[in-house]
Amino acid sequence: MVFFLVLMSGNASARVEIYNGTITEGDGYQMNNFVIDVTDVFVEAETASFYVYNRGRLQEDFLLSEGDAYDFDFIGDATVKVTLVSVKSGTLPVAKISVVMSNYNIADLYENDVLDGGHDYATYSGTPVLKIRKEMAANTIGVGETVRVTITAENTGDDAAVDVIFSDPQQAKFVLDEDFLGHPGKSTIDVGESKTIFLYNLKATEAGSYNLNPTTASFSNSAGQSFPQASSNSPILVVEGSDLSKAAMLEFTTDIDVYTVKRKDVLQGTVNIKNTGDSSATAVTVGIIVPDGLEYVDGDASIEVISGVPTIYLDSFGVQQEKEVNFRLKAQDVGAYTISTENSYLFDDGVNAQMQKVSSDFVSNTIYVVEGKYDYLFEQPLYVYLIPLLIIGAISGWLFHRHKQYKF
Repeated sequence: MVFFLVLMSGNASARVEIYNGTITEGDGYQMNNFVIDVTDVFVEAETASFYVYNRGRLQEDFLLSEGDAYDFDFIGDATVKVTLVSVKSGTLPVAKISVVMSNYNIADLYENDVLDGGHDYATYSGTPVLKIRKEMAANTIGVGETVRVTITAENTGDDAAVDVIFSDPQQAKFVLDEDFLGHPGKSTIDVGESKTIFLYNLKATEAGSYNLNPTTASFSNSAGQSFPQASSNSPILVVEGSDLSKAAMLEFTTDIDVYTVKRKDVLQGTVNIKNTGDSSATAVTVGIIVPDGLEYVDGDASIEVISGVPTIYLDSFGVQQEKEVNFRLKAQDVGAYTISTENSYLFDDGVNAQMQKVSSDFVSNTIYVVEGKYDYLFEQPLYVYLIPLLIIGAISGWLFHRHKQYKF
């Protein structure tokens, strides 16, 4: 049986003792965003009281006598068992406890230690989500004129984005006329906070229709976990020469209803298309690039799968028109993914005989696919299940043999 326990200790269904030691009254033990506070130790009564906090909020409390245990829910199907081993006096009373975790991948514990002062001194972490927006003061300017560009970032996640580094590539056919804020360097964006990151004027040097380069950001959460970079939209700026041309200016964005899902769950996606220009567009094409690990399920009638790529095609798109196209994806594999779109359309600028073509792309915020409820059952090697059965079979055979011996 000892061999069986050793084999099981490395997987998510095992019970693993993650701590066995002493904690002084008033201190705690942190496991990711959970903290077990040892609030009071009663040496003479051989008892101790405990409070369990989740992200600083009291989840439950309990009183244990020596040798007693208490179970509480952790993350998903995981549970934690706290056993009071013993209590003793000192400068401050001390409790010796055992902490056993079940149904959890121990490798996912990024915080796992005694915490001086308890939950009041804990650092909690989650998933920051940065939404970066690039906006222009005008959609059309002339050669030699300037346009003001404002880039903002908002954290809509549940944890601070720290060590945020923004990148705003230089724009071809434009020169930086005036920079009001300079480069922000490394920064932090708290939950719900919105910041203006860049504010500058660009001067156009050549006529044409341009997609401004997207601004990107790399960042991590308060626990130091790194996340895939976030990217802004890519607005279109028309620079006129000596003529008064018109342009269709289509903006494409992709939203997902939830950004953290379990494997095998279905996500609802929406491609938003908006024409902010003064000319209609034709042959609007949006290719939805679905990464390996996600599977396209179905979508609106305007979506057709062409060469394996779900593609939106619209014959025409009017001035100031807006449209939402919905689709569904299935999460197949655990991982972090983004949905990108490859966009193109044509428009008549009223000057040139040839139709003008515009191409762009867009990358969604990161989608996180986590393990489903029973995934761990299919991740174990065959011997994890066979060895216990072989041991039980051997014991049963030996007992049967001994029974036959004694029978005669």
